Amino acid sequence: MTAFRDAILAQPENLAAAAHAVEEALAELDLSPWRSGTLVVGAIGASQSAAIPVVRALRARGRRAFLLTASELALDRARDLGDAFVLVSQSGASAETVDALAQLDGAPVLAISAHRDSPVARHADGWLPLGPRADTPVATLSYTATLQTLGMLGDALAAEPLAPWTNVSEIAEAVLNSSRDVAERLAPAFAQINSLDAVGGGSAEGSAGETALLAREGLRLPAAAMETRQYLHGPMESVAAGLGAIVFGGERERALAAELTSYGATVLLIGEADAVSGSGDGVTVLGLPDASPTAAPILEILPVQLLAERVAGVRGLPIGELRRSQRDTKVA
Repeated sequence: MTAFRDAILAQPENLAAAAHAVEEALAELDLSPWRSGTLVVGAIGASQSAAIPVVRALRARGRRAFLLTASELALDRARDLGDAFVLVSQSGASAETVDALAQLDGAPVLAISAHRDSPVARHADGWLPLGPRADTPVATLSYTATLQTLGMLGDALAAEPLAPWTNVSEIAEAVLNSSRDVAERLAPAFAQINSLDAVGGGSAEGSAGETALLAREGLRLPAAAMETRQYLHGPMESVAAGLGAIVFGGERERALAAELTSYGATVLLIGEADAVSGSGDGVTVLGLPDASPTAAPILEILPVQLLAERVAGVRGLPIGELRRSQRDTKVA
C-alpha cells in the first residue's frame, strides 16, 4: 500500500480525533469578536478550496462573510476589508498567509492550522487545530480535516449544536468502502485522458477546486476547476474525447454530465444519491449519503482521492511526491 493510499484510508480515524480536539478548543475560545460584523476568511491553495463551503453556509445564515486569497489580504489596507478575520493554513507557515497576518494588526484574527506553534497561530488571537496525523505532500488528511474544522467553526459562530459532526468519520468510512469499486473500474479510462475539468455547484465548488489541484499535483495532469454556472458560459466548447470530467452536484450537474459524455469526455458524477439518480445516458454516477453543505465536501473528495491513487498506479506515477515545490511559499 502506498503512503498516499494509507493516508486516504486513515481519514475517518483522523476526522474523529480532530472533531474531538476542535470541540475542546471551541469550548475554551471566546468567539464573540468573530460573531458580528463582516467576517473575512483568507487562505491559499487547498485551504482556499476548503474555505468555500463555510463562507457559503455563513451567508445562507444571514452573515456577511467573504473569502479572499491570502495574497489579497497581504496588500496594504487589508485591515479595512472586514471586522474580523480567519486565516487558514495547514502548515501555518504559508508565506502569503503570514504576510496577511502582518496587515491585520488590531483586528481579531483566528488561525486554523495543524500546529499551535506555527508562525500564523503564534501571532493570532485564537487557534483551532486540525487532525493529529501528519499529511502527505499532496494533501489528503489535512484537506478533509480543514473542511471539518471550518464547518464546526461555522456552526459555533451561528450558535448551532456540534452534534452532527460526531458521526462524520463513520460516514466517511462508509463512503470510502463504497467508492473503492468505482475507483478501480474507472481508473483505466481516466488514465487515458490528457486533461481534466472539475465542475461543482454550490459548496461543491470547493470540491472542484481541490480535485483540479489533486490532478495537477498528484497526476501531473493539466486541470481546471469551475463553478457550474460559470462552466456553462463558454468553457464547454473545448470538450472532446481525451478530456476527463469530474462533476459535483445535483440535477443541473446531472444534465451537464450527460452532455459532457455525449461530447466524448470521460465523466464521473458525484453527489447526493437522490439528486444524481438516473440511468441510460452513459454517465458513471456515485451517490453519496445526505449531509450538510459543510460536511458534504468531505464525502465528495474521498472518491476522488481514491480514483487519483488508482490512476497514478495505472500510469506508473509515484503519487504524493512533489517535483517542483517552490521554496518561497513557506516561512521558517
